[in-house]
Amino acid sequence: MTQLKVSRRYVVFGALALAGCGESKLARTVIDAYQLAIVGRPDVPISRSTVTNLPYASIAAKIGKGPKSLLILWRQDRGDLHWLSADDAAIVTRNGRIVKTAGLPETLLETRSLSTDPVGAGLESGNQNTIYLREVDLSPPPQFGLLIESKIREIGPRTISIADIEFDTVLFYEHCTARTLNWSFTNRYWVDPADGFVWRSEQTIARGFPPIEVEILKPAA
Repeated sequence: MTQLKVSRRYVVFGALALAGCGESKLARTVIDAYQLAIVGRPDVPISRSTVTNLPYASIAAKIGKGPKSLLILWRQDRGDLHWLSADDAAIVTRNGRIVKTAGLPETLLETRSLSTDPVGAGLESGNQNTIYLREVDLSPPPQFGLLIESKIREIGPRTISIADIEFDTVLFYEHCTARTLNWSFTNRYWVDPADGFVWRSEQTIARGFPPIEVEILKPAA
């Protein structure tokens, strides 16, 4: 896969401009969305025509009860996809899992797998039956090497709609525990039953931060 060799601001603002005046609210930033996460606000619909007209891979991200924000693929680095918002907030995903964030009030600095990640290995292949261990670095306050233990459970088939297209998926719950903090949470993944591609997910990145919902609008090539 080829890394985009253009200015990241050009990528974001140029792509958003293609949405047209009728959908200018798609330029809402992730930070603005974060500030509304607790109170909530109705989503601005992202139409399929808008997604089709974007020349770059893109995702929609929603923090807690906040509205959706549009992020554009900025670069690819050894399988990590770096998604950027108009205000330089960033989410990095690896095979559907959020592994880093930047520009948010609470930051996931790094994720290190200590065993095979069942999400990356393909949940459709029955890889959800083992315990997955990972270490994460968080800030603030600085927390390095926080051990998280998780196990995934299949819930069943679900049909979801993303930007006017319906997808047949299988829903999986990932039950996570950080024993040293007495902290537990549940991530959710809606995956393609054919190849395990994660079309939608809801993931927690920090103890005091609302879950981030990510939808794939236009997959990376």
